[in-house]
Amino acid sequence: MNDRQEIPEVLARYVQALEERDGDALAALFAPDGEFQVFSRYGREEYVALDADVVGHDALRAMMKSGALPPGRGMHYLTTDHIVAITGDAATLRAQFVVVESNASPRPENGWPAGADLMQGKLALIMIGYYESCLRKIGGSWLFTRHQVKHSLPMAIPVKS
Repeated sequence: MNDRQEIPEVLARYVQALEERDGDALAALFAPDGEFQVFSRYGREEYVALDADVVGHDALRAMMKSGALPPGRGMHYLTTDHIVAITGDAATLRAQFVVVESNASPRPENGWPAGADLMQGKLALIMIGYYESCLRKIGGSWLFTRHQVKHSLPMAIPVKS
């Protein structure tokens, strides 16, 4: 696999780690001092950094533990339009994302009734935006040195002062 294929695969592994809430898998995709940053914006205004920066493997693992989902709830991250630029052992990646939340209906004790729909639960589109990432090839693997999540809608998280 060449670098141009490996870099979007890092993002694919990132979204799968988010979906599985796997802090170890997520941290393994970042350089030891890699940064995770969150931004949001209103309409076409500039992105505003939120007080949610996470730096380093231990902090990334802790972030995943603090974001545990209740039973029956899932998040599914879809990415598209990957733009990769490579200069030696450094690269940038920009991609769009959409997040779909799934909320499963509780399974009845006696099983689903005859005639029940195949899928039991609800889906909702909850986030859209861009990933803007810097990566470096370290020990033969591409790792995030900075990964920015830029939400295209405002978020109810305190803004950095």
